[in-house]
Amino acid sequence: MQLTYLNTAAAGIVPPEFTERANKLYPEMAAIASSRAEKWRDEELPLIRQHVADFLGAPLDCVTLLPNFSWGINGIVHSLEGTEKIMLYKGDYPSLLDPFKINNFHITWINDTDGFNIPVEEMKQKLLEEQISILAISHVQWMSGYKLDLAEMGRFCADNGIWFIVDATQSLGAVNIDLSAFPVDVLIASDYKWMNAGFGTGVMYISREFLQQYPPSVAGFNSYTFVDGKPEYRPCARSFEPGHPNMFGLTVLDAAVQHKMRLGMDNIEEHDMALTQLFLDEIRGLNLELLGEPTVDHRAPFVLIKDKNGLGQTLKDNGIIVTHRMGWLRISFHYYNTGAEVKRLVDVLKQI
Repeated sequence: MQLTYLNTAAAGIVPPEFTERANKLYPEMAAIASSRAEKWRDEELPLIRQHVADFLGAPLDCVTLLPNFSWGINGIVHSLEGTEKIMLYKGDYPSLLDPFKINNFHITWINDTDGFNIPVEEMKQKLLEEQISILAISHVQWMSGYKLDLAEMGRFCADNGIWFIVDATQSLGAVNIDLSAFPVDVLIASDYKWMNAGFGTGVMYISREFLQQYPPSVAGFNSYTFVDGKPEYRPCARSFEPGHPNMFGLTVLDAAVQHKMRLGMDNIEEHDMALTQLFLDEIRGLNLELLGEPTVDHRAPFVLIKDKNGLGQTLKDNGIIVTHRMGWLRISFHYYNTGAEVKRLVDVLKQI
């Protein structure tokens, strides 16, 4: 059966060229594991950090490499004082919400208006009226595809003394994120979706101002700077890195980052959104229930349609791979997808 993979919003395909260098790593450790691991730590890891910093448009000293998003957000939450007023979006991903909830922060909630649109002006008003300290929100919402304007919200938060924490797991690798162009205080992402880097790694950016206000309250072996052969703890972005990093996973991430930089994130974003618009145009007039308007305004490169009349099973039977989420089918498009694949999807939908 011909397979059409339209499920990057769940997990991105990891091309063989991304794992090629990583696959050589462990066989090279077969004889003298310690020296190979030390070579990776001393020579390859600093380059990976620099490549990630370049990819994000961020200073090197503000970037850290993590196991995943959850590790990063929990480290950030435990570095806060606990008295801050937080604003969260009710429909956001649980991994972002729960660390604030279980640590009993004062939370002001914002909701969407129609399952898709987040009322940005209402959010701004509440941020000021409630004297919110921190806005923590996903760049792209996992259950709708709604994309927040980071530049707009970043400027608003900076102008009003509000810390801005962003979950970029559903956008990094699909949307061009240049942290030199707009103010974000903390940005964290896992790499297994649009970065196409597999599971077990994440990246985090922390502004120098945020680090000064909230010094890290966590540490691991990679947190230390060696002075005269002795480990010395110096609070910095790397304080959030655990010891013994995922050498294989970070090597794959490095290949993914360099590949995306060669392609150009502007080109990837343009391609992904063109496929999304093509799909929205092609399904006009079909008896489908769509979440949000049939445009790419405030939308990342995925679309949710209601799973009715056996629609999800029919796609599965035809080898079209999407995600089922709470009665909706989430269909996502990335740089390796083609217009022909979109047309094949639409042809199946038309048969129902």
